[in-house]
Amino acid sequence: MVAYIDSSIRGAIVLKLQPGEDILEVVERTAYERGIQSAQLTAIGALSRAKLGYFDTRSSKYKEHELNKGLEVASLTGNISRLKDDAIVVHAHAVVSDENGNCHGGHVMKGCIVSVTLEVVILELGAKLLRDRDARTGLNLLNLGPSHP
Repeated sequence: MVAYIDSSIRGAIVLKLQPGEDILEVVERTAYERGIQSAQLTAIGALSRAKLGYFDTRSSKYKEHELNKGLEVASLTGNISRLKDDAIVVHAHAVVSDENGNCHGGHVMKGCIVSVTLEVVILELGAKLLRDRDARTGLNLLNLGPSHP
């Protein structure tokens, strides 16, 4: 059975990142400063470096790949949630394209650096999204079960 919670949208925050800024660092800092408990996020823009990951289920580790060249962010989507200790988790995936239209995608890791700008829209949710450590994978997965507040 699919787990779910109902939520409303509390408000929207629009960020304009500057050259040299790291996507995850700015989004995490904004979430802490604004007291965001949970949110949906999307972004488009340009990067000078992308660091993307792929979760290898055999090793239960992320394999990272880095692209050090000008890239368009064709799509970036994700969410913001919290751990039990109230730490913020930004979980995002992106598809980036190079000058030839070749696309690369994956889990957004620290090290994705803005080149020109990145326009981020954060839709803050009314419900609090919590994550718990999954014993099988070692990942912090959303907890939407009956114990969710």
